[in-house]
Amino acid sequence: MSIELSDIAAAVGTYLDTNVTTTISAVTPTKPKQDVLTPGQDGAFSVTVTNASAPEGVKLINVRYHMKISDDTVAKFVAPGGLVLAAFPSLNSTTPIKDGTLVGEMFVENVLDNQLDVGDSDTINLTLHCIKQGDAKATGHIHADVDQSDLFPTSQSPNGEQTVSVL
Repeated sequence: MSIELSDIAAAVGTYLDTNVTTTISAVTPTKPKQDVLTPGQDGAFSVTVTNASAPEGVKLINVRYHMKISDDTVAKFVAPGGLVLAAFPSLNSTTPIKDGTLVGEMFVENVLDNQLDVGDSDTINLTLHCIKQGDAKATGHIHADVDQSDLFPTSQSPNGEQTVSVL
């Protein structure tokens, strides 16, 4: 079987598309005793990502959640900041967005644990700010690298053997 090195990059993309699931919870008002979202109000939601189980699963590293809102005139994400989560303006950015900044798109990283083990699920909690009446869709997925030690595990060859006769 012949494999081109470019096939590996395509396989990683296919793996993320077919073996990793992303679920976004309903956005609920953060203000006590309020049942609906209104302009000027914040809403909370969670994003859960689940990696495939063994034997199909591989460990993922450098995990970043890519969040987008379909209409950022209706609502925007509140960039998280602090010791656990950091938001970035692009996938490869190393400069975080200032905590509390309103954005229509962001890449969020759990700075304490940006890995997703085989069969593992991770959840992050986010906030959005409602701007005006209307409908907007919050979407998300992850970008990640496959841990090369899972992709190319250390192996061993069969033992050689020889009988030793001591007389």
